[in-house]
Amino acid sequence: MTRHQEHLKNHPDGAELLHLIDDALLQCRQRGYVTGSCIAHLHDLLTGFAQDNRRPSPARIRARLIQQYLALYLPPAHAAPVITEHLPEPLPPAPTPELPTAKSRMTPPAQPATKLVPLPKPLSHATENVVMKNQGVHEPKPVPAMDAPEPSRPTGEAATQNLNQLRQMVTNSMDELLRERETLSQKLTDANTYLKMIEAEREQLRTDLNKARKRARKGDKPPKKALGLPKRDVLLRQIESEVERVKRHGDPLALALIDIDSPETVNDSEGQEVASVARQLYADEILRNFRSYDMVAQYNKDEFAVLLPNTDREDAMRALEKVRKRAKESHFSFKGRSYPLPGFGGVLTFYSPGEAPRQMLHRADEALVNLKLKGQRQVVIV
Repeated sequence: MTRHQEHLKNHPDGAELLHLIDDALLQCRQRGYVTGSCIAHLHDLLTGFAQDNRRPSPARIRARLIQQYLALYLPPAHAAPVITEHLPEPLPPAPTPELPTAKSRMTPPAQPATKLVPLPKPLSHATENVVMKNQGVHEPKPVPAMDAPEPSRPTGEAATQNLNQLRQMVTNSMDELLRERETLSQKLTDANTYLKMIEAEREQLRTDLNKARKRARKGDKPPKKALGLPKRDVLLRQIESEVERVKRHGDPLALALIDIDSPETVNDSEGQEVASVARQLYADEILRNFRSYDMVAQYNKDEFAVLLPNTDREDAMRALEKVRKRAKESHFSFKGRSYPLPGFGGVLTFYSPGEAPRQMLHRADEALVNLKLKGQRQVVIV
């Protein structure tokens, strides 16, 4: 038991089992010594612990091992029955002879007739002890042996059953460990994907900053400002990561494609620069109204994509309507003139079980094309 307790002290999942064993042993020591009833009580506690699926699997296996060890020392009421031989029944005490009288010395004693008496039935061990005490015969004390007697072991059927239970518990524990390892591996893969994406954006920002410094030293005019949003390939990788998370946890996944209203009309009437300012305002302010963990990407020249993890139909439509309202109420200035910010239409779709990430994006793209051909300028669910 000391060896098992030392192992549980050093095991990360052994605190509860160690506390259970320490409390049981403390109760036994308070009574003065460890008895068979104490061992049986600890054996029952370990049985309940090992059968509780909420406990960690390594601790349950350790509880089962300790339980098998204690089963060797259980009292007869809990352990398997052991066949023992009955001790021979003691002979009754000899009658005390009477002193001969004068007449008896003259007359020889008559010989009694021989009579067969049936042998008594063998008594149980407990009855035998009572008879021996009543007859005044003391039970002989056991002679101390050099080695302690070997504890009674469970029968073959019980041992086989315990071994099968332990084998099944080890198998289930290995399955749980494999699933946990797979989950941790997938989380590590997702984290690496995020880190690579962030690193690529940081390198791009560093490159753009170096180019801007060089142009500033040369006095060149700055080029057209980019929207600063991830491109379609980054969006596709993010969809793949979110689909894997949906397969593990079953959370909903929404994808919205947004198309800005009439960018050609803005280009023809006010010029390309005004349209570029409108797109940049969408990227910098309007689409920032989505949640921090929603991904906004530039899908095409005048189209944006928004990936909304863990979002159902009602929440996704509420978020899109909030952004549409913000766009309709916004204005922007360019060269001293004020322009209303154009609205947008789009499609909203959700991941279907068994669907590939590219199929989800392709399905949303086809729906957006059909929406533009029909001239509809609202957000529809496909």
